[in-house]
Amino acid sequence: MIKLMLADDHAMLREGLRSKFAGHPDMEVVGEAASAKELLTKIATLKPTVMILDMKLPDANGVTLIRQINNALPSCKIVVLTMYDHVRYAVHALESGADGFVVKGAPFEELLQAIRTVAGGNTFVSSAMATKLAGHLKRDGKRKGSLESLSQREFEVLILLGNGLSVKEIAYQLGVSEKSVTTYRARVMEKLQMANKTDLIRYAIESGLIE
Repeated sequence: MIKLMLADDHAMLREGLRSKFAGHPDMEVVGEAASAKELLTKIATLKPTVMILDMKLPDANGVTLIRQINNALPSCKIVVLTMYDHVRYAVHALESGADGFVVKGAPFEELLQAIRTVAGGNTFVSSAMATKLAGHLKRDGKRKGSLESLSQREFEVLILLGNGLSVKEIAYQLGVSEKSVTTYRARVMEKLQMANKTDLIRYAIESGLIE
């Protein structure tokens, strides 16, 4: 039996998934969480086999949360289920320890396949994202002015800046010093050839990184 935990701040989505999983005898939803705090509180007791994780919970950075889940329960496999289909999200999620990546617009059967695949010890990436990843791997990762030029931490800082967080708030969420965040911000602005924070926010929106 694959024990599932659903982590998403939209109650309707969790309810819909729970209803769909009920029709599959090899799976059981053992718990839900609407925030990172709730997730980390419940995970040790529930001991899910697979975590279905939204990358954008209200109180945590997705990449950081993946690491926290792996530390709290190493046996738990993580399938990221997100509305964001930019290749950098998949790259950073998988590099941080996620086992699967599925975009919310994908068919439900693809999510089922992802769950069974990661539960079996393998990695799963949805078909649409797999095509993008293949293209990403062929490109020069150091091109000036591209997302591919950003390190994992720089990408995280870009997303959080784009969502309006201050340097202090980003430092708290990532568990680093404010000085480090300022350094990361400067590197992002240099690599993306941006003049100010407004440019960064506009870039994040136009690139589909934030809503």
